[in-house]
Amino acid sequence: MTVISDFMQNDHVEIDAIAERATAAAAAGDAATMAREGAEFLKRLQLHIDQEEKLLFPAFEERSGMSEGGPSVQMKMEHDDMRPILEQLHAAVAGKDKAGYQKASKALFDILVPHNQKEEQMMYPMLDDTMGADASALLAEVKAMAA
Repeated sequence: MTVISDFMQNDHVEIDAIAERATAAAAAGDAATMAREGAEFLKRLQLHIDQEEKLLFPAFEERSGMSEGGPSVQMKMEHDDMRPILEQLHAAVAGKDKAGYQKASKALFDILVPHNQKEEQMMYPMLDDTMGADASALLAEVKAMAA
């Protein structure tokens, strides 16, 4: 049985691989590949954030009672910090701006790498523990969002 932690961590790995392809293409001067992979990266990252903010974090907050200052609140604040950079990445993809993409991508990953580590080491295991037997039903909802 796949737990929330495993599924979401695997999603991080897949999303990071797409980002690496986009960044490598930008560095190589391949604007078309950068735009295609960059658009896919942004789409997948937004879906991942939506899965967390619309399903996982609310379920955690309801079950745990930690809705004012718990770990999910911190994760959402970090998502908010990413949003202006994501807009820059969207603009770079739309304009096939390789340098702009590289600059915004670096800024994003300065936030995203430690953010993902916190999710993987703390938030997702807490979700699995807090949800208990209901974790598999919640994970099914998360997977349905991606379908």
